[in-house]
Parts: sequence; C-alpha cells; structure tokens
Amino acid sequence: MIDFNYTVIKSRRRSLSVSVSAENKITVRCPLNFPDYKIEYFLNTKKDWLYKVIEKNAAKLSVNDGLINYREIYVGGKKSPLVFSDKNAVTFQCVYVKNLKSIKKTFISAFWDGFLDMVKDLSQQLNLKANGFFIKSYKSRWGCCDKSGNLYFNWMLFMLSPEIQRYVIIHELAHLVYFNHSENFWRLVENYEPDYKAIRKRLKTFDFLTRLY
Repeated sequence: MIDFNYTVIKSRRRSLSVSVSAENKITVRCPLNFPDYKIEYFLNTKKDWLYKVIEKNAAKLSVNDGLINYREIYVGGKKSPLVFSDKNAVTFQCVYVKNLKSIKKTFISAFWDGFLDMVKDLSQQLNLKANGFFIKSYKSRWGCCDKSGNLYFNWMLFMLSPEIQRYVIIHELAHLVYFNHSENFWRLVENYEPDYKAIRKRLKTFDFLTRLY
C-alpha cells in the first residue's frame, strides 16, 4: 500500500509519470481513462525512489526552514536575519523590509551598482562586449543572453556568494560567442573559471530561492 499523498492529473497524454516537487508534493500524470489500481501499482514500483527523493527534500527543507518561512535571507552567500519593519535597508546586522514585495527593490538598490561593476570588469577581461546589462526577475534561471547581445541577470543573484555571481556572469558572457551549451561553450567558460563544474553544482542547491520571492 502507498502511505503518502499524491495528486493525479489526467489528460490526453499517452504516458504515465510521477514527479516530486522540492516541497515534496507528488504528482502523477496519466491518460484520461487510466484506472486507479494501475496508478497504485505504478507508485509501488517507484516506492524506493520516491522515499529517497522525499527524504532528501525533507533534509533540505529542514536546513532552509528559516529562509522558507522568511525569518532569514541570504546576503552575498551568508544567512542574515530578515526583519519586517517600517523601512527598507540592508545592514551588517540584518535586512529590514516593509513587506515581501520590498525585498526585490531593496536588494537592487543595495547591490546592483557593485554587481554591474563586476560584470563590466569581467567583460573587459574576457574581451566580450554585450549590448547592455539588465536586471530581471526569473523563476527558473539565474541569467540570460538574448540574440541581440543583451545580458539579463536575476536580481536574486545578490543573495549568493561573489564566486557564484562571477560564474553566472562568465556563463552569460560566453553566450555572446556560443549561443548554445556546446563543448566549445563549456571550454570557453572553463578558460575563465576552471572550477565551474563544482560552482554550477552548488548553484543548483539555491534553485529554491527563485520560488520564494
């Protein structure tokens, strides 16, 4: 028997699949007339995998509880208390915001100029010139390079360490040469960030942040 809750979404698809969100919400997708007992059987065959993913997610949720419940916030890769008050400010002691919507404006005001200086310095070092540099909100990416040569960066990068910020900048600058993720692209990234694989792996552990703000 299955001892966890799950949501079934039936549609005109032909295949059967199961997914687990970072918040441990289990979703089964199947054809319209797919019988419930077959769904149960399918989940039983995936039980070991499901428990493994759920346990791993639960550990992450526990470690990041203060962030998820907006008691803490990352600033430059380090956790800082998040205080809701009558002002918006980033200090050495904590981050003050009037409400959740104020966080974006507060971080951009505090960190965009310094981040832009880093972008321009790396652009000169790599001898790669972009059309322009912009800040945006993204829910599933940290940066973007469009076909016009404009670079866009997720404002939540300001929450991460300078090392990770640097990697994302180099990554997007490299797209000015290779508008793909080919071997040549990664070779160019590696020329300027030899440890990019390890940094990229660490970056993925912060994907949950883009769903919080």
